[in-house]
Amino acid sequence: MNPYRIESLHLTQVGPFEELELVLPVTPENEKAEVHILTGENGTGKTSVLEAIATIFGGNSKRLVLDKMSEMSRIDLCIYSNISLFFDRTSPSNSSTIFSGTITEEAIDGKTKYCGFAYSGNRQFKDTYIRGTQEQTRFPLYDSLEFESSINFEDFLQWVVNTRTRELVSKAKNKQGIANQQRKNLKTLEQALSTIVDSELFFDVDEENFQPKINVDRQLLNFNQIPDGLKSMVSWLGDLLMRMDRIQWDNDIPVLERPFLLLLDEIDVHLHPAWQRKILPMVQSLFPNAQVIVSTHSPFVVGSVDGAWVHRFKKEGTRSVLDGPPILSEDARSYEYILEEIFGIKEHFGIEVEKRLTEFQQLKKQLLKRDETFDESRFRQLIDELRGQSTELDSLLGMELNQLQRLTQKSFIE
Repeated sequence: MNPYRIESLHLTQVGPFEELELVLPVTPENEKAEVHILTGENGTGKTSVLEAIATIFGGNSKRLVLDKMSEMSRIDLCIYSNISLFFDRTSPSNSSTIFSGTITEEAIDGKTKYCGFAYSGNRQFKDTYIRGTQEQTRFPLYDSLEFESSINFEDFLQWVVNTRTRELVSKAKNKQGIANQQRKNLKTLEQALSTIVDSELFFDVDEENFQPKINVDRQLLNFNQIPDGLKSMVSWLGDLLMRMDRIQWDNDIPVLERPFLLLLDEIDVHLHPAWQRKILPMVQSLFPNAQVIVSTHSPFVVGSVDGAWVHRFKKEGTRSVLDGPPILSEDARSYEYILEEIFGIKEHFGIEVEKRLTEFQQLKKQLLKRDETFDESRFRQLIDELRGQSTELDSLLGMELNQLQRLTQKSFIE
């Protein structure tokens, strides 16, 4: 068991929540990251939950939720090892008990022991000019929990240039082992992205102007030339590995094996469904000791991981509440099951087709009950409108009509 993990979160009058008690059970999978998925329609507070955790976890993030809190608001966070932390709007003097002061900056000889990161999918980057190899002076945990502003793409590009330069210098000195170690975390990023996009991908430096580039399927590109989905993944995943590579840790545990908190707010927003299916399994395998809390509207994300806890939110009037206990995800579940059971979407076709199917079912019930108001002409018209649109719809309609013919001894297909 990791020495630090969030066990529960209690919100009082924060965002759409009157009172929320969110318990985060330990996942049964011990060899992969602990993943919690927050789902629910817009306005049910998924982002508020993530921002509240960031508020406790990192001091600068308090401003993210202040506009979502009333004068009676309070955020309580229970951490494994019996640490209880809170942010109390009613008593500013008590608000100094912030997670960063307890653990994030707790260090041995000035080194970091544990930390958290937060990213949002609604973020893009622009090309930045890098002036060759330069020392990176920005503290690697600066703004690491700010969601929208957690990315400083210039820092990432500088890290790419510095890493490749150190690697090339070591190779020139016939120190291949050192060169491989220096590129290790950058190579991890390259392999993860290559797996998701199903293309050979690596980062390089243009020999003419010494600017970082990205090579996709042996085509050297500027970063503004790559698709939005790849930009998004390069942004947050690249920033995460860059920060973790630069942090001065308190011991020699490999970066990928370290315990830390990762908050992801709809990072699938720019991704094709084929990529959405791969992003969480990659994170789960890449960081086996992390605790990951992610919000999503995507059934492809929910259905992609096995052994994650799915926490569902729903609206009750103007407030939001949990929609039952958490559900343990199974990657063997169909997307149809996930849409119905997790997202509450029972419709299988487009809106107009569903309207006709609903009317068809109503008329069918009238027919079987021998209701005098049954409109046979409209019933036959609906059948004609529904037939021939798709193989799936024809199969469904055919089963219904065959059943009706057995029960009524009457055919409705001419």
